[in-house]
Amino acid sequence: MNKMNKIMKQYVWMVALALLAACQSEDKMYEGKNYVMFSDSVYTMPVVATDEVFEVPIAATTTASYDRNYAVEILHNRSTAVRGVHFDFEEGSNNVTIKAGERAAKVRIKPVYPNVERNDSLVITLRLLEPEEEKLDLYGNTTRVEMVKCYPFVMEDFVFPGGNMFMLASFPFSDETQQIRVNGEIKDDHTFILKDAFSDIYPLRLEFDDSDPLNYTVTVAEQPAFKDSSYGTVYVRSVDMYPSYFVVPDHFFVLYLEVFIPQLGSFGVYQYIFKCITENEAGDMDNGAA
Repeated sequence: MNKMNKIMKQYVWMVALALLAACQSEDKMYEGKNYVMFSDSVYTMPVVATDEVFEVPIAATTTASYDRNYAVEILHNRSTAVRGVHFDFEEGSNNVTIKAGERAAKVRIKPVYPNVERNDSLVITLRLLEPEEEKLDLYGNTTRVEMVKCYPFVMEDFVFPGGNMFMLASFPFSDETQQIRVNGEIKDDHTFILKDAFSDIYPLRLEFDDSDPLNYTVTVAEQPAFKDSSYGTVYVRSVDMYPSYFVVPDHFFVLYLEVFIPQLGSFGVYQYIFKCITENEAGDMDNGAA
């Protein structure tokens, strides 16, 4: 697709959004031709252990006094996911209905968690089979659904017994990158206490958030981290610009922390990588075998 076509497609979609917004206003009503389309051209579907249904919205620019039924087909030559293996439509039906007086419906897709592997590159390309007169040609009638396997988070499984891990970090006031063995303990299902990442006197409280399976994050509230002979107590905190995150199957997390002194200001944002290790691996590190 050349640059002009891309610009035109984006323009048409913005117009369609404006029309839909106008339809929802009490003061303005769109009275033009009816078009039906997928609400977006690309979606990311989290594949979770509970096999939660994923919804792909379909929108119309006008209402009707009757139910409107549409079929949705899979474009197999543009898909890598297999229906019946990696996913299926809820209740086995790929038909959707926009109810009378409404402008939206949803294609409901159910993934099959055990059949999706972490490194799979699975895509479902769907085409809406609307009447030709309801098709907005420049926008098109297809959408792409990308499947991503998301592992459930259980703190007791993520952190190995003993709470051992190693930290790869660069520190304020030093240009060196160091690998250090550290220790911590589980506070509750979503809270972990790092006992000696920066100092023995200031354990760090980490909050793990798994509410969004596509975006597992770690939050470090503002708290003291260590003492410096020149500056006194130095603090750390998470920064919104560089979200900290964790990866469940690999048992590691990455912290982006702003290092600062409340009265003086910031020393910058530093990256700290923590890898959970077993007690045997911790013993090897202590003995210099790792």
